[in-house]
Amino acid sequence: MNIDFSQMITAADKQAKQEQALRDAFKLARAAAVKAITVTTASGQVFDGDETSQGRMARAILGLESADEGATVRWVLHDNTAVDVGAPELREALALAGQAQADLWVQPQG
Repeated sequence: MNIDFSQMITAADKQAKQEQALRDAFKLARAAAVKAITVTTASGQVFDGDETSQGRMARAILGLESADEGATVRWVLHDNTAVDVGAPELREALALAGQAQADLWVQPQG
């Protein structure tokens, strides 16, 4: 009988596997939480704040900044209500969404 010690699982291997499983679980939970971000601006409008929405906000802001002062863009809020919003409110929503995502991003230690 030959023993292949290269296949031996050490306590360190077990711990590393457990730590990786915890990290993977955190990343899955974080992805779900980021996807569910909503933010409420000072005007009381509730925007989706997931990563796709943040990208859309950023592009809309860039477009509005090159438009006439007071320009707006048609936007669909979290409750599917269509509204016209300007760059200032989109900047506020984007900042809030970015902060909400940052708050979720780092895995708690301990």
